[in-house]
Amino acid sequence: MTSPLLRTSVVLLLLASFSASAGAADWPNWRGPEYDGMSQDTDLPETWNPRGGQGSNLLWKSEALAGRSTPVVFDGKLYTLCRDKPGTELEAEKVVCADAATGKVLWEHVFNVYLSDVPDTRVGWSSVVCDPATGRVYAQGVCGYFCCLDGKTGKPEWERSLHEEFGFLSTYGGRTNFPVVYKDTVITSAVVIGWGDTPQWGLMAKPAHRFMAFDKKTGELRWLAGTSLIPQDTTYSSPALVTLDGQDLLVFGSGDGKAWALQAGTGKQVWSYPLSRRGINTSPVVGPDGRVYIGQSEENVVGSTMGLMAALDGTKTGAMELGDELWLEPQAMVGKSGPILVDGRVYAVTDTGKLLVYDAQSGEEVARKTLGRAMRGSLVHADGMIFCCTNEGTWYTLKPTADGVDIAAKVRLPRDEVNGSPIVADGRIYLPTSEYLYCIGTDESIDANKGSAEVKKTAAAASPGEPAQVQVVPWETLLTPGQDQPFRARLFDAKGNFVREAKPSEVTFAVAAGPGSVSSDGLYQAPSDAGHECALVTCKIGELSGQGRVRITPPLPWSFDFEGVDDVPLSWIQGRVRYVIREAQEGDGTPGNHFIAKPMELPTKPGAPTTKLGTRSQMWMGSDQLSDYTVQADVKMKTGTGAEVDPSVAKPEFPAAANNSAQKLPAAGLINSRYILSLFGANDEVRLYSWCTHDKRTQAAVSMKFEPDTWYTMKVKAVPDADSGVARVFGKVWKRDEEEPAEWTLSIEDRAPNLQGSPGLFGDSKDAEFYVDNLSVTPN
Repeated sequence: MTSPLLRTSVVLLLLASFSASAGAADWPNWRGPEYDGMSQDTDLPETWNPRGGQGSNLLWKSEALAGRSTPVVFDGKLYTLCRDKPGTELEAEKVVCADAATGKVLWEHVFNVYLSDVPDTRVGWSSVVCDPATGRVYAQGVCGYFCCLDGKTGKPEWERSLHEEFGFLSTYGGRTNFPVVYKDTVITSAVVIGWGDTPQWGLMAKPAHRFMAFDKKTGELRWLAGTSLIPQDTTYSSPALVTLDGQDLLVFGSGDGKAWALQAGTGKQVWSYPLSRRGINTSPVVGPDGRVYIGQSEENVVGSTMGLMAALDGTKTGAMELGDELWLEPQAMVGKSGPILVDGRVYAVTDTGKLLVYDAQSGEEVARKTLGRAMRGSLVHADGMIFCCTNEGTWYTLKPTADGVDIAAKVRLPRDEVNGSPIVADGRIYLPTSEYLYCIGTDESIDANKGSAEVKKTAAAASPGEPAQVQVVPWETLLTPGQDQPFRARLFDAKGNFVREAKPSEVTFAVAAGPGSVSSDGLYQAPSDAGHECALVTCKIGELSGQGRVRITPPLPWSFDFEGVDDVPLSWIQGRVRYVIREAQEGDGTPGNHFIAKPMELPTKPGAPTTKLGTRSQMWMGSDQLSDYTVQADVKMKTGTGAEVDPSVAKPEFPAAANNSAQKLPAAGLINSRYILSLFGANDEVRLYSWCTHDKRTQAAVSMKFEPDTWYTMKVKAVPDADSGVARVFGKVWKRDEEEPAEWTLSIEDRAPNLQGSPGLFGDSKDAEFYVDNLSVTPN
């Protein structure tokens, strides 16, 4: 799917063709070619001077490439994620390609940050990944924008808006996961709240940390699978891609507090182990014997302590329990920096900057050393040395010894904050910081690493066995009435190894739920009169079965009065569970009238306690390709108590009106083309914005005193103009029982425009409910 999601891709220089596979010194994933922080480069310098000069071993430094993202290097090019035009009304996120030898920027691919609470300082959280087979580059932005770029030119091959299409969560914390390339797929993850609230539909409307595998060439969704429902946290634990016992596995820490292994080819759960009561952010390292080493700095599963370092048997299957670990060291607060495994020892750094050294077999602590006050980047090993940098900017070159490590070099960076990790490629060391990207090396280190070493390979997966799993492709698709979609079946063995494409003659397709029909060769046809509906396409091959999901949304206009229905449309992303149908009682309007409500607490599962997680959320109703339309709805805000000004909307240039100190109102809003018109009840304010936490991004606000338990009508109109490079967005609010005002309440002209996007709803009901009725979406 190609679409104008970005602003501009600026190509400054075309490059030579990529090689077909990763070279000996390439670093295509931020954790290295083997996902373990290990490099085979030699003759590297021990020390360097960030100020440069003769004998400094500093080859170059670049302000243009600075940021929190760890770069990758492939075929002489460096790729990273950066802020674009930071601190301005045009700020965005971008993928930048530079000459790895000189730091010269070759091209940039810029895309907006939209519908996210992430602060600007956390833009560029993830890292890109390169595909050695094609030279393509894949990137996931902080707001769920996901793209495949031509590595030579930066031209988009395909793009997806993961939160609008599938319900990826983008939060104030900014945690964004890291994509990995596996064979013919690219895989990424987040906490996902999609559609489908029953087991038949996969319970996808309930939150879970879920992985998605896309066809790396076309962007078609191959599979979607996850971990436990209703996790406490989002996560940024980057998966290690390894082969254990004939299975290609993704090994990672999850938002549910467990370590997991999923089959990389199918997403099937292989094993899990309970590490914490909260989400895991550290990336594991997996040894050649299948041992998995991972840490955390959250609440432990048992007792009142926090943090641990553990070794697990990655060749096991099923749900492991406490006691099934190989060893465990409690209160080791290794929660951000990923460990490494060197010569039978595990090296890990705590959140407070203490280096811990363990015997990999026994878990016995060999040594510990204080490096600084905080550490977020991960360790890297090369040429017999360990490189790392503390959060406050103290660089260390460490040398392992019999009783721990010696400090070979200690370098203090002038004023840099370090959130990324050092990498090693082509005889050069790269360090990303808030001020610069540093490139460290010598002529000797570069000459010594010109492709002479051989790339270490993980164990090859066994030859495929008999078919044991069916993968229906695409896993999910969005259609309009009358549109068709071909489905096909792919066969995998029990260990997730691809066997072959199924022949149409051996597959029996059927529509198990919802409207439409499917032919014997897998061509699904949506009814021409379909509304906002969903269908489940199943296939059987002997005793094996699989399924694909279909969302159907008709062309505009849409109108919803919620009469005669038991629930919101199944096709709404994050709709069910987040919203429920209510019937008006005396005081809520005409008795018997129906509307939807966003409750203060949400169900987890029958008989279980409710949760406030997700009471602040967004919901999407249709295609992210829609453009040039108006959204209107009636909204009523109920009341709660204990008011405080919402910090995400209380800003100096938009001071809140007198606060409702005795009662607190919710926030309720309409989404149009990635812009939100919202009533912030607790702040007595109407706001129109796309990126709410960015002070300089174009937005508008006016004070308005809201009356609780009163119906208001909201309308937001977005008019994109690609030719002039602006989007004009208008909003108005009035009491429902009054005449619509002729003038718009507020408007913006965005020079960094969102030209398209799905209609939807925004709301925050953690302190009080709100109701929505007479919702419509009409073309301009």
